[in-house]
Amino acid sequence: MTSSDITLRRLKPTDPDLAAVATELNEADSEVSLKSFTGASLRDFLSDPERFYLLAYIDGHIAGAVHGYALHHPAGVRYLYIDEVDTMEAYRRRGVARLMMAEAFAIGRELGCSDAWLGTEHDNKAAKALYEGLKPDEIENGPIYTWSLTK
Repeated sequence: MTSSDITLRRLKPTDPDLAAVATELNEADSEVSLKSFTGASLRDFLSDPERFYLLAYIDGHIAGAVHGYALHHPAGVRYLYIDEVDTMEAYRRRGVARLMMAEAFAIGRELGCSDAWLGTEHDNKAAKALYEGLKPDEIENGPIYTWSLTK
């Protein structure tokens, strides 16, 4: 498998097939915990030009997805936060995530970001190997805390 076998698509809020994309994302064998995509939710997310949703396709099927957004620091610095990187099980270890990450970095530069950030679980060896293989400038160690704001 070469990168020429992988097609990348950056979704736009004006794409007429967002409902179909949402259905395919909900049915994919991904690790994405939220299986509640809708055309409207994708459109809403994409309505902010500082957000992106990128899909990788192989043979017309979604092979991976990544999304993120620019974060603005009050000092005027902008960072790219990559919120989720997911490769469908059947397409892992074929360069899908590496190609999506390269495109996500390009999008970050396009958005005027100086750095890109992401996190993963301590025990996610495959993700850590991928990210370390991309030669990060810094690796920070620490937990991520979550607070429910709906209880």
